[in-house]
Amino acid sequence: MPINSVLASLFIYLIHSLTEAIIFVKGNRTNTYICVSSSPNCMMRKKSKSILIVNSEPDVAGLFAEMLLMDVDKYIINTAYPGNDCLLALERDMPDMVLLDMDFMDTDGWELIEKIKETGPEIPVVVISSKPPGIDDFLRLSMVSDYLVKPVTLDGFLMAVKDALEIPALLQNCIENVRHCKGKEEIMYLVFSLLKQGIADRKRFILMRQLYPDRILENDPGTKLLLYNLKDKIEKTTREIDSFKNNKVLIA
Repeated sequence: MPINSVLASLFIYLIHSLTEAIIFVKGNRTNTYICVSSSPNCMMRKKSKSILIVNSEPDVAGLFAEMLLMDVDKYIINTAYPGNDCLLALERDMPDMVLLDMDFMDTDGWELIEKIKETGPEIPVVVISSKPPGIDDFLRLSMVSDYLVKPVTLDGFLMAVKDALEIPALLQNCIENVRHCKGKEEIMYLVFSLLKQGIADRKRFILMRQLYPDRILENDPGTKLLLYNLKDKIEKTTREIDSFKNNKVLIA
């Protein structure tokens, strides 16, 4: 496949995946939490990522922080109230991701997201809410990486966070490799295909975990097996992408 076609396909998919693959179905504070891990299975192994939890209820913010501490990856976690406190936190220390709980907010959540994007256009935002987005919100969903509806499952929550933190960087990494892969277009196209399938499977997993929490899966062994197989497929795809990414003979 010609290199121009590869690039065109990548950018078309990049735009689609980051603006359309949104999950929206039922499913002055300076606290800092640090999660440390030695796991080798991180998709993009670099320094610890920082996450800003924006929530008007300290106890709920603490709960989300505890959920993040259960991940195999390591995060530096800060919390802030919605509104000016959130914006001041961004100015003090720009995070790698914002986790925004839209419940119990005095300010409009979407207006706050717009201000967050004005401060840091590339910051991914994951929204958690007890309400699905309304009709008027659909055009604004492109501003967020994921929209999770409570109650959220732990594995779906952690996967949404991981996607928000890692997929944009992984796509950029692929773009940089394409620029230097003359004569190896078919290999890079295979990597893009794996990445595309991986994103689709991860979004499907998050969606299904919102529809099928543990209490329902206990009485539905067929769906439980399907989810197990889907998660296994996601992990296998991640390993294949890592193999390509780390194989300098193929992509150098």
